[in-house]
Amino acid sequence: MDHITASDMMARSETTLPPGMDIYDALRRLLKYKLTGAPVVDEDGVLLGMLTERDCLKVVVAGALDGWPGGSVSDYMSSPARSIAPATTLYDIVHLFLTRPYRKLPVVDEGGRVIGQVSRRDALVAFESARDNPRLFGERSEPVPEGEGVDSAMRRARRGK
Repeated sequence: MDHITASDMMARSETTLPPGMDIYDALRRLLKYKLTGAPVVDEDGVLLGMLTERDCLKVVVAGALDGWPGGSVSDYMSSPARSIAPATTLYDIVHLFLTRPYRKLPVVDEGGRVIGQVSRRDALVAFESARDNPRLFGERSEPVPEGEGVDSAMRRARRGK
């Protein structure tokens, strides 16, 4: 599975946000499209940061303290944002998801421009589709016994049977 990369699994058309966008407009966009976050980019598409659900919760806290706060995306975004290259492997992506609090990682080209995003779900879907790929794992030599659970199948696989 080392050959599965970010460019193989990334979503190419997700929303990006400009840094000057009103925070409430950005929040509405995240909610409308059911996004957990979006990259914040400049006019050339270069990554400046990420606006996440967690960042938007800061607006709620500020509202409790100061009334309805205003501001732009750049006032609340997380910056700098961690990004990955298109050639980043599935294993490296999973390692980042397991060791960092990220739900999404922007994929950037050599110029730092956002070309896509990889979510935790994208990584799981890529793994699952590869698992069923006979070119990667070979043909199943024997059927899984009826009613066998995951634990017993894993034990049997470890024993090489």
